[in-house]
Amino acid sequence: MTSYENLATQKEKEITLNLGLCTEAHDTETLSLLKKLRFSKFLFRKFTAEEIGDNPISIVTNQNILLIQYCLQGSCSLKNSSSKKAEFFKQAEYNIILLPKDETTVITNDGDYDLMHIYLSEAFFYQYMPQDYSTPLYNLKDIGKLFHKNLYLSPKLKYILNEINLCDFGDHLKNLYTKAKIIELLSLQLAQHEEEKLIPATLKPLEVEKMILVKELIENNITESHTISSLARAVGTNEQYLKKHFKLLFGSTVFGHMISCKMEKAKEMLLTGQYRITEIAEKVGYKHATHFTNAFKKFFGCLPQSFKTKLFFGYFSFGFELEALEILMMV
Repeated sequence: MTSYENLATQKEKEITLNLGLCTEAHDTETLSLLKKLRFSKFLFRKFTAEEIGDNPISIVTNQNILLIQYCLQGSCSLKNSSSKKAEFFKQAEYNIILLPKDETTVITNDGDYDLMHIYLSEAFFYQYMPQDYSTPLYNLKDIGKLFHKNLYLSPKLKYILNEINLCDFGDHLKNLYTKAKIIELLSLQLAQHEEEKLIPATLKPLEVEKMILVKELIENNITESHTISSLARAVGTNEQYLKKHFKLLFGSTVFGHMISCKMEKAKEMLLTGQYRITEIAEKVGYKHATHFTNAFKKFFGCLPQSFKTKLFFGYFSFGFELEALEILMMV
């Protein structure tokens, strides 16, 4: 049995990882806030330019841990004290990084940034990694990251991260809920990586870049009423190629992705409880609230007014099912 398989099969131990985060800021309150974080198994943390400023973030841990870094906004570089070069993250990119024991990892941010971090113990990470996963896990030991190329942060992944960030359950339920969401993120990320490897070789790099640009135009301008024609003109391609190449690259039609982005944004706003239905409809590009509610019901299977209650009880039930499953696995 390999060390990876051994880590994956052993029961999770209740260990505490000392995680030191600090900045070069003169604000002692900020330094105190970020100085030490303790966790076992996993930890979720968000960093914004408003909180940290333009100071670098330095991370030191007393054990090997895995960091899933999501760059939601801005850009940043990440360099380990033992590595020869830095890893760069652009907006809407993420990767799974190995943070070696007792080594310093420095994250330098550029401008107005928004980062989300999920820290995982090795035992937790390997427990949920498929043993037959096609990307060699030794990537983590050799190059320090699981995926050779950073992956694109989709609206669905962004929404799950926001769900974790906004969760207001009590300690035990919040812990259970966060764990379920992290497992969901891992599965979606591995699936995304597998799909991207299947992109036809006939799709040239320039064509891939154009499709990524189309995707960004859709996601960053949700209130706009895009057409196939306007998007094709914006990136310098024709309508036929746009529809064909977008489907090949992302597995979804252009209009299908537009609707998905609008509905995920509407769902995010709805869960905050701060917006009326008419306001949400306007924010996601619908002139009439009735058109929005019809689209929402078709997409999610229920009206916006009843969605939050349905979602709460759905996840509440799922959480206890997950806990019951874990108890059975330990018997």
